[in-house]
Formats: sequence, C-alpha cells, structure tokens
Amino acid sequence: MLYIVLSAVLYAASLALGLAGLTSLSTAASTASVVLVGVVLSTVYKKLKELKTALWEKVAQIWIGGEYEAAIWLFVLAGVGSNVASYFFFSQLSFFTPPAGVETADFTKLAAIGALALGIFLLVAAWAASALYLIELFNRDLYLIQIAANVFVHRPHSTTLYVILSVITLGFLYFYWLYLTWRWISQLTSLTKSPPS
Repeated sequence: MLYIVLSAVLYAASLALGLAGLTSLSTAASTASVVLVGVVLSTVYKKLKELKTALWEKVAQIWIGGEYEAAIWLFVLAGVGSNVASYFFFSQLSFFTPPAGVETADFTKLAAIGALALGIFLLVAAWAASALYLIELFNRDLYLIQIAANVFVHRPHSTTLYVILSVITLGFLYFYWLYLTWRWISQLTSLTKSPPS
C-alpha cells in the first residue's frame, strides 16, 4: 500500500518538475514511479498465485501464467526506457537545432531526431499497451476466481472505462486501480482464510 501511494506521489512530482523545467529531476521521479509500480504489480501477481493455490480445488481450471510476468517486465522496461530516451531527446534538441544564419538543417541530424522520436513513441506505446493489458488480466482473473470460489468482493469495470478515465485524469486513475486490485486480493485472501460458517 505504501508503494502505491509513493509511486503516485512520485508521478505527480514528475509532472510538476517537468512543468517547472527541471527535466532531470522529472525523469528521475517518473522512472522511480514506474519501478515502484512494477514492484507493486509483481507483489499483487504473487498474491494472486497464492490465492489460486489456496483455492486450488475450486479454481484449478483458471490459467494464471507467464503473461503476467511478461507484461510486468514490458511495463517496467518500456516505462524506464521511454523516460531515459525522452530525457536524452530533450537534452539534445539544441544539438539538432541549426546554428544561427543556417537556412536548412543537416539531413542526417533530422533523420537522427526523427528516429529518436519514433523510438520514444514506440516505447511509450509498448508501456501503455502493457499497462492496459495488466488491467484486463487482473480484472478478468480476479473475477473468475470469485465466480469459481463463490465469494464476491468486487465487480470489475471494463478496461475501456479505465482507459478513458486514465486519459482524462492524466494517468492518475491507474494508481486508484492498483489500490483497488490490492484491496480486492486482500479481501479474497482473508475470506478464504476465515473458517466456513
């Protein structure tokens, strides 16, 4: 829970530092936020596997496999990579700007900045896709486990709703979803440990 709050604070700090023009500090805060979210996702995934083990007789047919680990690693690596590449991109913009009095920029410099911008775009796209895929995975499997175990603690919203609200809230809703997922798994775990009535 502490990591969720800390990652949200670091994310907000990265936005504020970016608006203030402190690019290196903004990049550091954003990178730390991505890594902390990765830690939270890994912990939640571990708890989900433990929950499946505890309910094995009822949920043995639900597959919880390596797609989680792959998506979490993609989320962290693409997030960190896009932050570092963006920092390099903005720090080098003055290098790519043609000197005063020069009418046109060198084609190789333009090609280099274009390739770097394309790389950043692809990294951000991979990061966003993995984040959305993880929402879909966790919501789906938590709901399936609830149905199989006949224990209901939440009714997940569609991934599309989380996407729209995340865009509107500049990504802050993702931290709320992390909190909800953590709470849902904790509730399911405590319900499975309590003696039957």
